[in-house]
Amino acid sequence: MDLMNHNRRGGLEKREMEPDRTFYVRAPSINAVRRPLYRAPGGVRVVGRHDRDTILCTHTMDGHSMARHWPVIVSRLAKAGLAIVPRPGSETGPARGSENSVED
Repeated sequence: MDLMNHNRRGGLEKREMEPDRTFYVRAPSINAVRRPLYRAPGGVRVVGRHDRDTILCTHTMDGHSMARHWPVIVSRLAKAGLAIVPRPGSETGPARGSENSVED
């Protein structure tokens, strides 16, 4: 007898089909980011620290909602003196230690 369970991963989950929904905020603490984003539109959540200076956040906005709500989120962070930054470590440049490497 061959039973099919139609409730289990018939296809890709919605989350797996969507682009990366994370962004980073340069801030001194997690609470400094949580305060301005409290009850922010777009399902914005503070995940935690990415590194010492950067806080990782997520959102649940699609393209249409992003166009409407993203300026509100940026404005709230700016009023608190915070800024959204690119992912730390994603800058292109010389590799760490390459300027001091010695070749034989």
